[in-house]
Parts: sequence; structure tokens; C-alpha cells
Amino acid sequence: MPIDFESEITEISGKLSQVEGYLSCEKIIVRNIQKQFQNGKNDENILAYLRGASDWFNKQIKTGQQSAESVNYMYASGFIDTLLKMSYWKNWVRTIDR
Repeated sequence: MPIDFESEITEISGKLSQVEGYLSCEKIIVRNIQKQFQNGKNDENILAYLRGASDWFNKQIKTGQQSAESVNYMYASGFIDTLLKMSYWKNWVRTIDR
């Protein structure tokens, strides 16, 4: 079953607007991915969701003004892009403390 993209991206973007710095943004993304695992989503659904999230953040960065939110979107997108390049992303995300 696919991930409800609109709901999840709304939740993540709201949280990203409340934090500062790369590590805080990374933590939000990791927690969201861990939530998807807990909800029984498979790797294919999570990877598709992450690709969509990265695209969404990049579009928001291009159309938005330079603000703290845009910076956090850049952090989130960069982190997601890094995860997508890692063959061991799943194991890595599961071992991170919440």
C-alpha cells in the first residue's frame, strides 16, 4: 500500500519549519522513515516516497524565497538524496536513535 504523500509531506514540512540546522532536519526525515517501517510499508513504497519528497523539496526551494524554511528544505533534500544513493540505507535508518 502506497504512502499518503500529501499527509506525510505536510507533516514533515511543518516540522522542518520549526527546527534549525542540518542534524535537526535529518532527525525529522529519519523519524518519518522509521514511522513508515512501523506502519508496515515496504522498501519499494518508501523509496518511491523518498524520491517524491526530494522532488517536492527541490521544487519548493526553486519557487520559494531564501528563508530558514528553504534552508531546511535544502538540508532535507540533500539528506534524502544521500540516502537514495546508499545501498544500505534501510539498515542505517533503522539503527538511528530517535
